[in-house]
Amino acid sequence: MEFKHIEYFIETCRHKSISQAAESLYISQQALSRCIANMESELGCTIFCRTVKGISLTEEGKYLYHQFQPLVTEFQNTLNQTVSHFEHRPQRLSFACAPLIFGFLGPELLLTFQEEHPEILLDMKELPDADCDAYVLQSEQHFGLLAIPENKHGARLDYITVRTQPLYLYVHKNHPLAKEKAVNFGMLKGESFLMLDKKSYYRKMIYSYSRPYGYQPAPAFESSDINHICSLVNTGKGIFLATKNPAIHVLFQNIAMVPFDDETLTYSIAFVFQNYEKLPEASKKFMEYILEHTKDRP
Repeated sequence: MEFKHIEYFIETCRHKSISQAAESLYISQQALSRCIANMESELGCTIFCRTVKGISLTEEGKYLYHQFQPLVTEFQNTLNQTVSHFEHRPQRLSFACAPLIFGFLGPELLLTFQEEHPEILLDMKELPDADCDAYVLQSEQHFGLLAIPENKHGARLDYITVRTQPLYLYVHKNHPLAKEKAVNFGMLKGESFLMLDKKSYYRKMIYSYSRPYGYQPAPAFESSDINHICSLVNTGKGIFLATKNPAIHVLFQNIAMVPFDDETLTYSIAFVFQNYEKLPEASKKFMEYILEHTKDRP
C-alpha cells in the first residue's frame, strides 16, 4: 500500500464521509472511492461498511486505523514542523531597483518590511533602468522595480503597477515658467534640459514627448544622481522632469514644481519580471507588502 492511500484512509475515517474527505483532500469523490476499493482488494477484506446513513469501519478497518493513525499524525506533525523551519530560516532576497524609487514610495517601507519579516534579508541592487531590465532577464526568479512612462510598461517584461503619478516640470522659482499654472512641451523648447544618464529610459521619454512639438532637446547635463540634478535646478542651471516629491522642497527650496496640461504625461512605478508564478515566495511576499502599503499614499 502507498502511504498516500493510507493518509486518504485516515482522512476518510476522520470525516466518516467519502464526499467530505474527498473535498478536504482536494480530489474527486470517485478517485477516493477507487483508492479505498484498491486497498480492500489488496488486503482481501472490507474496511468500510456502506449504508444509506454513511460509512463505518469494519473490524478489519478498525485494526487498520489503530495501526496507522499514530504514524500518519506523527508524519503530518513532522512535515508541518519541517515546513515551518524552512519558512523561517534566513533567506536573502535580491532584486534590482532604479535609483531613488524608494525616495518616492517611502524609504521606511524597506525597514518596516525587514522588521516584520526578519527571516528575509533584503539585498537591493540599485541599477540604471537598462541594467534593471538586464538583471530581470537573467533569470525567471529575478524581479526589478522601475519608474518609466506608464504606456512603456509591458513592452519588454510583465509588470504590476505600484503607483502612477503625473509628470511635473522642476524649474527655478524665479524662472518665468514657474509662474505658469500648467505647461506643455512646446513651452520648453530652447530650455536647458538636465537628464538622467543614457542607461535610463528618461531620455527616450523626453524625446517622445518633445517630438510632436518639432524639436529634440540637447542635454545640457546628465547624471545618474537625481540630487545632483536637483541642485542644478535649484541654482537656475536648467530644468528637469519628474513626479512630484514633497521631500525635494525640503532639500531644495528654490525649486518650483509645475504640472503639465496633458494628463496623459505620467510616470509609473512598477514591478517587472518574466513570470510571476515562477518567482520565489519571498519575492511575492515583498511585492505584496509594497503594494499593500502604498495603495493609500498620496
